[in-house]
Amino acid sequence: MTQQCDHVLDYYNQHLDDIEKAAFEKHLSECADCQEILADLKSLEDTLPYAADPVEPPAGMEERIFAKIETADRPEPVKPAPLRPSKKKRQWMLPSIAALLAISLFGNAYLFTQLSDEADIVQQATIDQVLQYAELAPTAGDASGTASIIEQGEEKRLVVQASNLAALSEEEVYQVWLLQDGQPERAGTFVIDNEGRGSVIFTLNEEYAERDWDTVAVSLEPDANSELPEGEIILASEI
Repeated sequence: MTQQCDHVLDYYNQHLDDIEKAAFEKHLSECADCQEILADLKSLEDTLPYAADPVEPPAGMEERIFAKIETADRPEPVKPAPLRPSKKKRQWMLPSIAALLAISLFGNAYLFTQLSDEADIVQQATIDQVLQYAELAPTAGDASGTASIIEQGEEKRLVVQASNLAALSEEEVYQVWLLQDGQPERAGTFVIDNEGRGSVIFTLNEEYAERDWDTVAVSLEPDANSELPEGEIILASEI
């Protein structure tokens, strides 16, 4: 084998640049060893379990596999073989090729997963933005809460969180309202847990997103069908 033979795995994984790839392909057209290795890699590829989720390789896994490859029993030395490797030589090479292919694919899957996760983090950091924020003031009692309008990509959402709310009875619900010049529009309905906490995330459609809302309020309604506030306003704030 020549120095170009060392690039067979990088060629299979498409890790060579254009110049290196062209040089290796010229070598490949004349090298039976590399042709046989690539053929074996492609045949083994069909038998590997692609369905498993990528996981982080155990520490030292790659070193242990290569150590076994390097210490595996070799055939007795023979005289220089013809250009095409013998069947016996190919059989000895298969375990090494399988191990290299497994490491290569395992590493590529892990690297892709890591890069995808990092890309998601960067994207999340760039698209989430708080446009408006307010602390909701109670009209009576100890209730408290916050309201935010956030932008995520091309969407805007109203997020309301409240606590210390009075328990609900029968079909009662808490209703969130957005107001512009005193005109209310429904913006989500919620109930509370045993500790008086509740929240709602309301996606602002195009019509809602273009409005210049000046107030957000939470009311206690007799049911979830109220088109206009019918019950008592519990929390409110300018936004």
